[in-house]
Amino acid sequence: MKSKTLDTKTRNLILILFLIGVFMGSLDTGIIGPVLPSIEQSFNLTSRESSWIFTLFVITFMIGSPVMAKFSDFYGRKKIFILDVILFALGSCLIAFSTGMESIFLGRIIQGFGCGGLFPVAGAFIGDEFPLEERGKALGIIGSVFGISAIGGPLVGAALIPFGWNWCFTINIPISIFLIIFALKILPESHNNRKLKIDYAGIIILSLLSVFLAYGLNQIDSSNFINSLLSFNVIPFLLIFLILIPVFLKIEKNAEESIVAIHMLKNREIAIACIETLSYGIIYSSAIFIPSLVILSMGLNNQLASLMLIPILGANAVAAPIMGKILDSTGSRKIMMIGTLILAIGLVVIAVYPNNFILFIISGCMIGVGMVTIIGAPLRYIVLSEAKPTERGAGQAIVNMLSSAGQLIGGALIGGIIASFTGIGGYKISLFLAAIIAFIAFIFTFKLKNRNEQFETMKSNR
Repeated sequence: MKSKTLDTKTRNLILILFLIGVFMGSLDTGIIGPVLPSIEQSFNLTSRESSWIFTLFVITFMIGSPVMAKFSDFYGRKKIFILDVILFALGSCLIAFSTGMESIFLGRIIQGFGCGGLFPVAGAFIGDEFPLEERGKALGIIGSVFGISAIGGPLVGAALIPFGWNWCFTINIPISIFLIIFALKILPESHNNRKLKIDYAGIIILSLLSVFLAYGLNQIDSSNFINSLLSFNVIPFLLIFLILIPVFLKIEKNAEESIVAIHMLKNREIAIACIETLSYGIIYSSAIFIPSLVILSMGLNNQLASLMLIPILGANAVAAPIMGKILDSTGSRKIMMIGTLILAIGLVVIAVYPNNFILFIISGCMIGVGMVTIIGAPLRYIVLSEAKPTERGAGQAIVNMLSSAGQLIGGALIGGIIASFTGIGGYKISLFLAAIIAFIAFIFTFKLKNRNEQFETMKSNR
């Protein structure tokens, strides 16, 4: 699936296109936090009911990632990227002009499905069209939007809410129209004579897996973690999820064109990348609770406590493009070794000294730099290096899926730990747990290929 060679100017314009698209999708994840209270008030919802606005998005994001990525491997990156943006815009319209919760839920489902394909398609296109020596820099630039949007999402939400919560979603519509026109003009057409045989059974079981996992975890009461985990509201759904895993693996193994390329997990590099991204999801969940820890340890109010995330998110945003540029000359292994070790140390420092402002800022920067190594360019660089051209989208989708699954699992686990202890004890234990997971991720990086081995693999898969 190869188009004509693109010049530098065209590649840069395409990078801007993907940067805006991925930023729009990731911004919408961060914007939902400040919006939920207003939606709850408008429709008289409980916090558990409104949590489905986030959960439904995550479920369809997990499903949409492999489906859209697989379609892009067959039907071309251009068509599927535009389709993803159209779906995201359609979902945004339903939410922005909704008169009831049904349209909001439906809008979030459509949004999540479209958003799930944005990054896999962008990452796969970089693998298709960018020179080997520029892939890391391109992935780093796109990866930087996650840190920026994590800061920008709540800020944009807070700025737009006074005009009505609907405007937080209306803003996506003109951006989507611009992206569609831009993509039609700048993205090259790709040619592929392969015919996709859709893996309907795989899609259905994957959907059930996502629904049962998300629903079971969503029903856990953090204040009564063990009892609720073993209750009939939770345990049957998690058991069904576990039972369906081998069923799904068998279906995908026998499918002519599996919706999730599980055979790629036989590749050691990709298997390690999956461990790293699952670890990220859990660690990210612990970082979400840092403002609550700050309120208890430093006595700050909610607004000031939220600002304490800036060192983490700012370092993430700054480090991502720099790391991407370095990646092209050093490879993934060194960066991920250093990054995961820094991440583990940063988590331990905050856990031990939660009331020391200076150490908090320093360790926050360490966490921000460390986290970008296990979800940003270095990890996706591994997948691009190892994947065949016809499976680049599918490989990127696996990263998306496991990151979301890790966040769902981590959110329930960390929330349960925090609720099981009074004061700051639960927060400290959760940070130590995250540090242990980061250290495990660090150990696995020793098994990765060095720069020369990785570059040879990239050339053979060109």
